[in-house]
Amino acid sequence: MTYKRLTSVFVALVSALFLNISMAEGKIADVPYSDSPEIQEENRKMLEEMEDYLFNDNGIMEQVSDVLLKNGYKTRTALAFYSKENIQLKFILVDKEATEAEQEKVKSIFFELVDKNNLDPNAFTIKVGDENDGPDW
Repeated sequence: MTYKRLTSVFVALVSALFLNISMAEGKIADVPYSDSPEIQEENRKMLEEMEDYLFNDNGIMEQVSDVLLKNGYKTRTALAFYSKENIQLKFILVDKEATEAEQEKVKSIFFELVDKNNLDPNAFTIKVGDENDGPDW
């Protein structure tokens, strides 16, 4: 599988998880939850829109991955999105410790590319950690 396809599958799974969790509003349903066909279609459209927004050919995520690699960073990325105005990313450094200096370098690279692509920097919440970090969301 290609990086782009794996990323798309990951995004689909994460978005489905977060959409279902947010709809449950902290309550446990008595019966299995099933979206209406209209909601399923709306979710599918949102997923496609976000995939295009973040992962299109030479999209922001591919650019960030390439530039980080060129700067000596091997990373894994966790992503959660709710809309184009609310995207959370965590870059997990594979071969380095996430010191404050390293965190600032990674964030700087990311936001330079956000600016270059005329994206809204306020839409992104960025965290940088290493393999010893636990989950943030």
